[in-house]
Amino acid sequence: MLPGVTVTSATDAGPSRRSDSRLGHRLEHADRAAETRAPFYRQFAFWFPVGMYAVSRLYVFVAVVVLAKNQIALSPGLESIRIAYPTPADPGYLTAMTNWDGQWYRIIAENGYPAVLPTLPSGQIDMNPWAFFPVFPLSVGAIMSLTGLPFVVVAPVLSTVIGFPAVYLLFRLVDRAVGRWEAIVAVTATCFFIASSIFNASYTESTALLLVVTVLLLLRARHYWWVAVALVVLSLTRNVVMVMAPVIVTHAIVRWRQGDEGPQPVRWRWGMAALASFAAALTFLWPTIVSMATNTPDAYNRTMQAWNIQTEIKLGLWWQLLDEYAGVSAQVLGVAGVAAFAWWMLSKHSWRWGPEIWAWAGAYPAYILLVTSPTASRVRYALLAFPMTLIIAWVLRLRWWDRYRYWLLGGILVLGAAQMWWWTQHYLIIETLGDDLYP
Repeated sequence: MLPGVTVTSATDAGPSRRSDSRLGHRLEHADRAAETRAPFYRQFAFWFPVGMYAVSRLYVFVAVVVLAKNQIALSPGLESIRIAYPTPADPGYLTAMTNWDGQWYRIIAENGYPAVLPTLPSGQIDMNPWAFFPVFPLSVGAIMSLTGLPFVVVAPVLSTVIGFPAVYLLFRLVDRAVGRWEAIVAVTATCFFIASSIFNASYTESTALLLVVTVLLLLRARHYWWVAVALVVLSLTRNVVMVMAPVIVTHAIVRWRQGDEGPQPVRWRWGMAALASFAAALTFLWPTIVSMATNTPDAYNRTMQAWNIQTEIKLGLWWQLLDEYAGVSAQVLGVAGVAAFAWWMLSKHSWRWGPEIWAWAGAYPAYILLVTSPTASRVRYALLAFPMTLIIAWVLRLRWWDRYRYWLLGGILVLGAAQMWWWTQHYLIIETLGDDLYP
């Protein structure tokens, strides 16, 4: 029997122990009271997400060790990629995990942020560390100072380790809000998502996932002051804190409609309005810090323009990209996809997720379409769109193949592992400078 899972014995009329439906019953209908009495390491809600994440990280480690043998030597002065720290060919696992943005995070961890914005001969602001939010690189720098370990060790290891509580809390959130099956699918699909190799790299994906899930858990538990604290940390980790404003509003509306506003409903409503406004206002916290630290108005936006990132609605760029791919047919499919997702979000199937997950599921993809450009990075940004995995969970429970859902989930895992290998080879590992592919 699986540790942490308590079930009753099978009857003659029940399904065979060898059947997949029996396995599903054992996993999804555990005795929760008995589960909580067991030591935490024997609880399914602990060892499954931690074990799944560990297996997926070991797979990434093997993939990078193999694929990094094909990475080329990188030195400062290259035209197609900004290199601050030269690396040899076949640099090994740890150095390969500091590619791309990792170079910028290393500058911040070792030297901090510049007091003066660098400029090009044209007078425009050059690429510089202020484009990158501070929580992850400054945490790496602090650990480096305490331990004496180099960046190439601390940053990838810290990113990987942060992923453990992130995935554990993801399972806990979905398990409590939706159900055990959905939590199993969410963790499996997230750990073996095409771009999940980035959890091992010197990037902020694992930290951002941890904070997003933490905010949603705290909001469900109605710990609003702690929500505010987590929002501040999130605003200094990734530029997604504004998405929490509609999540908070949705949470408040549902409680209001249910008549669950507590003993002081007027005060509670004002508090919810203040918290949602606070989340929206935090979008400007890092840009304000950048302007004050460099004594340069609009310093953050001018820095982002060095990467050709404009502060405007990006929906037209996505429309243009579809046209470049396959013309009108791609645009029609794009509109149909958005319409189908909108229908799903308004159906009873998604309402059972609870207001917090439901709102994040709608607001974050909208943010991706409206605020971010259609570049290769959007694939790894999709890691925060974990509610999409709940659609997979629903599809696998359709009556035609419900009995075989764990086999099908295993197939999704294998497919994801193959995609992870491909993505790591073509986006994370730098084999050539001619393809303009980056994570």
